[in-house]
Amino acid sequence: MAVGDGRVGLAADRDGATFGFWEGYTLAWSPGEGQAPTRLDLQTRDVFDAAVFYGEVLGWATEQDIDIEHRNDHVLVKLRGQVILSLRGGGVQTSPLAHLRPRWLVNFAVDDVERAVSAAMRAAGSRPQPSATTWTAKGFSRTLQDPDGGLFTLAQQES
Repeated sequence: MAVGDGRVGLAADRDGATFGFWEGYTLAWSPGEGQAPTRLDLQTRDVFDAAVFYGEVLGWATEQDIDIEHRNDHVLVKLRGQVILSLRGGGVQTSPLAHLRPRWLVNFAVDDVERAVSAAMRAAGSRPQPSATTWTAKGFSRTLQDPDGGLFTLAQQES
């Protein structure tokens, strides 16, 4: 579909996780810098199948700056040494809860997770139920839902 000076397409992978394509002018940005997402995560049923699918669709095999690392039921895609995509198992295709079905999740790093969560809640965001808080070596992250139902994660900015 034509949008402005570009074209957009929406699709779903074999497990039902939706994703979009954009063709046209894009702003230059680097993962984790400024307000850009730090990483994208895919929760899926079959990590290996998803890695092959997205590798073919997005051309990872031909990108010289891309490294793919396999860890049990987890695949990390790195661009110049930085993790930009994380593919994990555990998606339940028939779950009535959106945050448990196969899906892409955008991760943002913030200086203060609790302050950012409060701001999101004031802007009509919500917490998916059951609430999703993940503890990491650098603190914790919170999964939230925007007013249209889109899921995203806020995590502590690395110092």
